[in-house]
Amino acid sequence: MINQLKEGARLQILLESEQEYYMTNIKSVTKDVFTIYEPTSGGKSLDMPQYSTWQFCLLGENAVYFYTSRIVGFSKDGAETSYTIKIPDSIHRQQRRGHVRVPCHHDLSYWLWDDTVMPGLTAPQLAAHSSDLWEDPEWLQDYLFKLESEVPGKNAFTLDISGGGLRMVTLEPLARHDRLILKITLDDQRKRESLLLEARVVRVVPLNIGGWKRYRVGISFVDLDQKIQERIISYLFKIMRKKHKGG
Repeated sequence: MINQLKEGARLQILLESEQEYYMTNIKSVTKDVFTIYEPTSGGKSLDMPQYSTWQFCLLGENAVYFYTSRIVGFSKDGAETSYTIKIPDSIHRQQRRGHVRVPCHHDLSYWLWDDTVMPGLTAPQLAAHSSDLWEDPEWLQDYLFKLESEVPGKNAFTLDISGGGLRMVTLEPLARHDRLILKITLDDQRKRESLLLEARVVRVVPLNIGGWKRYRVGISFVDLDQKIQERIISYLFKIMRKKHKGG
């Protein structure tokens, strides 16, 4: 664990009362403690009183680390607040390859990229190069309404999701390098949120399920906005934490 606690490492901190993760980076590390910048989530800052205990998740190079530790100090430098945290005695380690892949089953809709170019609909080429559009809830709602009205999406369900892509099962074969638009809904106890994602097919494996032909499709997200990626990762960490807590 101490090898993973290094300057610049990315942390998520769970606020139990809101079931929300706040993001921060490690500022410095010594033998017994490490210091972080003030955690934030959607423009909000997290207040961490001295001696309070928090749950942390750290993305290491080859694993994800969960642990609980205590605030042992804080300091202010102008508008910047830093918190000092005791290095924990024990952790839970989960192996990872690249992005953390979390098993979860969600219905989703997908469209072939070229099918979404039509009169009266914002061209996806424009959306792909403007993260403000993908982030704008009004544009997203309007785009999805027009898209689903004019071009019905094809149905699939996920096997797992990561911050970099997902695996899904489809009724029809897709080709490697097919470019897609995905609509996936993340649903937890606090809110239900639909995301629109640009993606590319990287792998297709035929399946036989109860005598029916299906296809397991590996998907890589393309030009994913960092804010959307952090929302996905935050959602996946909630699932991982629940499984860890239950186990």
